[in-house]
Amino acid sequence: MRFEDWHTHNSLCRHAKGSIEDYVRKAVELNLGVIGASDHFPYGFLSSEISSLDDIPYKRYAMTLDDVEGYIIEIERLKEKYKNKIQVKSAFEIDYFKNQEHVLNRYLKNYINKLDYILGSVHVLFGKAGIFAFDDGRFLNKYKIYDNNDEIYLEFYNTLQDMIKSKRFDFDIVSHFDLPKKFDKRAETYDLIMEKVVETLELAKKRGLTIEINSSGLRKKIREQYPSVEIIEKMYELDIPVLLGSDAHQIDEIAYEFNYIIDLLKNIGYNQLAHYNKRERTFIEID
Repeated sequence: MRFEDWHTHNSLCRHAKGSIEDYVRKAVELNLGVIGASDHFPYGFLSSEISSLDDIPYKRYAMTLDDVEGYIIEIERLKEKYKNKIQVKSAFEIDYFKNQEHVLNRYLKNYINKLDYILGSVHVLFGKAGIFAFDDGRFLNKYKIYDNNDEIYLEFYNTLQDMIKSKRFDFDIVSHFDLPKKFDKRAETYDLIMEKVVETLELAKKRGLTIEINSSGLRKKIREQYPSVEIIEKMYELDIPVLLGSDAHQIDEIAYEFNYIIDLLKNIGYNQLAHYNKRERTFIEID
């Protein structure tokens, strides 16, 4: 089958390498059917709203507000240029910040009709450790503030639930569903965290969301895709749709270990992957 990679970044976010066109060219070389440009939406709109944001290097996490217009124009250009070779999809990965949806939407409204999908993510927690960019290795010392890893997972899933329940936060796909494990920081009380996971999955099912199978975890210390096999099995039981994302930050990470992920999904029982166009979901068969 021709793989579809729905989660990629580029140099605009300040922590990835290569232009959007570099990713498209590589995807064509790999004979992908879809390449999604899904770079991080700016944190800049939050700077006047959340005073503690300066405690994290958010300017290195995402494009700037001044970049957004050119980003959308470039994707439209590439869609046309490569239309006979590959489907180029336009998207943002947007971080959820509670009670900030109104500010986000003020900026997002000008581009929403240009998008094929939106990834909803949680990278930053506001809890016991204050503002905590928990997947940034520069803040590993903050893990010591917690009594155990379970507290971080509970903060993460409570925030993920707030994102899913928010009627003002518009998105289609939940990204890296168990991201706190990135640095091999596993949950310590399995039943407690799995109960919270199932609660979160049920909310995602109710809202009609897709959950990505993100292969980037296989490149991290955890050496495991997001989410775990156990969570994917729960997703299958709940009939939650999935699609694949490499979370590529350089072109040689595009479609990373997708053959492995496809085999994993087939073994669990999945025979379809979600596909998006202009925010509408359809499905393709897994060969």
